[in-house]
Formats: sequence, structure tokens, C-alpha cells
Amino acid sequence: MYQYLHSLRTLAVLAFVAVFISCDTTKKIQPAGDDGILEFQILQMNDVYEISPSPSDNSGGLARVAAIRKELLAKNPNTFTVLAGDFISPSVLGTLKTDGKRIRGKHMVEVLNTLGLDWVVFGNHEFDYDDLADLQARLDESTFTWFAANARLKGQTWTQQFFKNKPGGGTKICPDNQVISLKDADGTSIQLGLFGVLINSGRKPWVTYTDWQEAAQKNFQELQPKCDVVIALTHLAIEDDRKLAAMLPQIPLIMGGHEHDNMRVPVGPSVITKADANAKTVYVHTLRYDKRKKSCTVSSELRKVNGSIPEEPATAAVVAKWERIKNESLSSSGFTADAVVTKLEKPLDCRESVIRHGQAPVGAMITEAMMAVSRNKPELAVLNSGSIRVDDVLTGILVELDIVRMLPFGGGLSEVEMKGSLLRKTLDAGANNQGNGGYLQINQASMNAGTGKWMIGKNPLEDNKLYRVVLPDFLLTGNESNMGFLKTTIGPDGKSDNPDIPKVLRPDAKDKSDLRNDIRLALIKYLRGE
Repeated sequence: MYQYLHSLRTLAVLAFVAVFISCDTTKKIQPAGDDGILEFQILQMNDVYEISPSPSDNSGGLARVAAIRKELLAKNPNTFTVLAGDFISPSVLGTLKTDGKRIRGKHMVEVLNTLGLDWVVFGNHEFDYDDLADLQARLDESTFTWFAANARLKGQTWTQQFFKNKPGGGTKICPDNQVISLKDADGTSIQLGLFGVLINSGRKPWVTYTDWQEAAQKNFQELQPKCDVVIALTHLAIEDDRKLAAMLPQIPLIMGGHEHDNMRVPVGPSVITKADANAKTVYVHTLRYDKRKKSCTVSSELRKVNGSIPEEPATAAVVAKWERIKNESLSSSGFTADAVVTKLEKPLDCRESVIRHGQAPVGAMITEAMMAVSRNKPELAVLNSGSIRVDDVLTGILVELDIVRMLPFGGGLSEVEMKGSLLRKTLDAGANNQGNGGYLQINQASMNAGTGKWMIGKNPLEDNKLYRVVLPDFLLTGNESNMGFLKTTIGPDGKSDNPDIPKVLRPDAKDKSDLRNDIRLALIKYLRGE
């Protein structure tokens, strides 16, 4: 009997152990499986013109952004880096030469390639250079994907998508949209859709635009059946981003550019984000998609890019290379980067949030210099705020590099005779351009608060009078916002084809002593009192 009971106990123990081992083995070898949830991250920049930290406050720097990207990728391989337009131009480096050629954004592409940029949308400043060959070279050099759903390359009888020339031959189209397959460690997979649209102010004979709203609608409808989530990369004014969010509320995230100040703007279930220009800040977005609920949540963190972030070595090395080229090229162009120009008695606010919304001390300073170097005794000076690009608060000692950073486009000055009616139209358009680069900084002209009429000096503007005006050559191209009426061509006989601008005086381009040939030299000499 005892032996029988002992046998039963032994069998029970063995059975228990077998069950325990079986359960433990199942726990170890059974995969967790698809939990239906996938998280991915996007590192967002926009409007980046400088590769190095600001000399004013040590903010920004693309080697620091590269370090943030590396950190994010280590935590989640489903991490992507985007730039929402405007990076090829303008910059100090872009205007300089190396190996006998204008740099024109080559430095930006090389740094961004090294950083590991994934996607960009064209911005209006990608079309700054008159020669298509410059833009094409930057496209060909880039390793990232460009989007432009509403912009097309234009020939005399054809239009087509922009493209890259492949090193081994053939071309690769810059897409209107793209589908990206994502998969995480437990096997959850989703399809992400992305499209890009942009503002149409980058006017050149070789580019044409369709309506961005129609393009956005078309691309969303194309992506939606294929994708779990669709997001947008834009270079539009915030008012248009709001329209996009209202038009397509299914898009959870619109990553935008064009404005230079950070913002996070909820519109219904969507959110629009823009970081500060020159990578002073970046957005880190975490998107969490639940396949069972078919819902996507977005959490966004605005990170400051400053000296607390170490530089990623490979990107820092490329930045250092281009900084050396910059200093050498500045020297050969007649500028000494660290040569003192003047000492500021108080900070000089050159931020776009200031100069594009009101008359600013920096605008007064530059227009005074324009008046001082003129030779035809102008009655007033006008300057488009978009020519001031430093987007920074300058303090202490101003050096020549600061002036070149302030006015990277350079360019000459024209002295014109302008009919009063056209001058009124110009001043009105400048005032109405408040908030963008076409807002005019003016000298010796003002709006009478009581009458609402323009005053030139102390006298009311007269429509039939001819006024002597000094302005940047650029304004006479007619390419500034809402100022196409200023377009003026000078014939071989020296006559203007604009009947309201009968006389245009320009300096001899070969006369290096004429400071009207470069607004930067004019400002440097003026500030030094020379």
C-alpha cells in the first residue's frame, strides 16, 4: 500500500514539474507578437541658412542637430529627419566662390548629406539663383528626397517634375508624394504617406506652379487608400497651412516652414508646427499609430539647439571645412571677416519678427547708408526687409562678417526718378506686405497718422511730381511680393521701359570705388564714417 501511494506521489510531482517546465518553455520561446501599435519619430527643421552656431548667442549649428538625430535613432530606428524648405539660399557662404565657382548652396547640401537628412520640400529660396544649373547641381549632389507636388520644371513647350541626375547615368524624379513602409521590433507594420507643397513666390522662367490646394487634395486622395497615416511637409504661409489643416483634417501633422519663429498651431484634430530659423530650435515629433483603433496621436517637443548639445564629429568636420573656405573666400572678395566696423551702443535687433512688421533701427541704419553713398541727392530711400537675412540680435562689436551675414545677397543700388503715383503705389504695397520680405524699410517718407497720406520729408506726396529715390537693384526686377509694377529694363540707349521710372542711374560695375556697386561695402564705409 505504501509503495502504491509513493508511486502516486512521484507521478504527481513529475506531472507538476512537467507542467511547470512546459509553461516556462512556452514563455521563453513564444514571441510577443504584433501588438498593433507602432511609434515613429520625426526631427523637424525649417528655414536653415547657417551651418554653424550663431556668433551672437551660440545657438543653432547643424553638427548639434546631427547629434540630436543620432540620439533619437539609437532609441528608435524608425526616426526620420526633415527640412521644410529654404536652405539653398541665402547665406554668406552661398554668395562666395571656391575653385572659381559660386558656392550657391553646395555647402548646405554636403553638410545635410553628412547629417543624414531624409526629406525636404522646396522653399521659395531654392529658386533664388537665375541659373537653373546651380539648382540642378544641388539636386544631383543631394542624397535626400525632395518634394514639390505643385512645382514643375518648365521648358518652352513642356513641363515635368524636377529630377536628379544619377552618377551612373539616368535620372531620379523628385516625387510629389511617397509611401514609406515602417516596421517595429515586435512586427507591427504600417504604411506612412508623405507629400510636399510650397509657396509660389520663387519665380523663375524655368519653374511653374499649380494651385497648392489642388495639389494637396490630389496627393492626399492618392495616398489615403494605400496608407495608415498621411502627413504633410510644407513651405507655406501659416494662413495657408491653416487652410490645409481645415481642408484635410485626416492629416494629423503638418510640418511647415517659411515663417522663422517657432509655433505649434492646432487646427481641429491636426497640428501645424514650425521651428525657429537657422536650427535655433528643432521639433521632435513622436507619432503613435494604433492599428486596431486606426488612430494616430502626435506629441511634439520643441528642443533648443545650444552649447549644451555636443557636436556630431563627422558633421562638425564638414562644417569646419566650409568655414575655412568662407574665410578664405571673404578675404579674396575684399572683406576681412574679423575687421572691426563699429561698436554698437545698444543691441541691434535684426530678427524678421521685428524688421518685417515695422520700421526698425537696422532699416534706418542701412537706408541712411544708401542715402549717404548716392550721387543724385535722393529725396528718399526704400529697402525691402527681405534683403536683411541675419535674423539675429547683434550686440557689441560689429565686424565685417556681421555685415555680410546681415546682407548676404549684396547687390547694387539704383538711383531713379519715379513718378509720384508709382511711388505712392510702392509705399502702399510695402505697407501691405507687412509680415513678409516685401515690407519696406523707408527713409525720409512716412504716413501721416492724422490724414492717412504719405509724406515725403515734410510735404505731402504729389502724384504728378518726379521724385529721386535710391533703392536696391532687386526691386527693379519686379520680383518682390506685390511689386511687379516696378519691373524696369534699361535699353542700350540708357532709357527705361517703365514710363513711371523715366530715369535710372547705376554705377559702372567696373568701378570698385563706387560704393553703390555693393550695399555691404556702402554700409561698412558709412558706419566707419569714411
